[in-house]
Amino acid sequence: MSLETILAYLKKNYVVVASGLVALVCISFYLYRGKSITVLEADYDDLSVRHTRILRNLKNASDIEVDLERLDQLQADVESRLFLPEDLATNQRYFYQIESTTGVEMTSLQQLLKALPTGKNAKKARKKAQKSPYQELVYDMNIHGTYPEVLEFMRGVEGGKALAALDGFSVVPINGASVETRLNMRISYNVLGRKVQ
Repeated sequence: MSLETILAYLKKNYVVVASGLVALVCISFYLYRGKSITVLEADYDDLSVRHTRILRNLKNASDIEVDLERLDQLQADVESRLFLPEDLATNQRYFYQIESTTGVEMTSLQQLLKALPTGKNAKKARKKAQKSPYQELVYDMNIHGTYPEVLEFMRGVEGGKALAALDGFSVVPINGASVETRLNMRISYNVLGRKVQ
């Protein structure tokens, strides 16, 4: 093939030749810039995630002052409801007031400090309890009364000023009476208190 035959072929099939040159240029451009395009796509994805996060933070931060004030109010409310372990008379008065309003008879009331968790498996719980500004106080008591009176007493303790939760109870009928009429009940409550420093 001589140069003249090649030029004649090119003039005759100029569309095929032009398409081949365009394809060759596109392939070389893709191979040269292909890595840059994937890097740019990754950067774009990263920036859009950041942009979404910033917009979400701006939306959530618009009411942060109101939320902080509400959080301070809730903290003050919790602090006002805490029992002080060393103020035994005030703590017991709380239970005696509920006793007098409900009509049950409390025969014993004992305050105990809840011990820290022990053992290898309780290491995290022990560290958490040591760092906490709060402490659980356990109140064990014996009460006598009818079923409605006892139920009202339990509701009064859990729904009252103290942050109390029922830990356990046992019910025994009083001698000579059925469980439906008079109950003898041993109750244990966990009450949130301020830690003794």
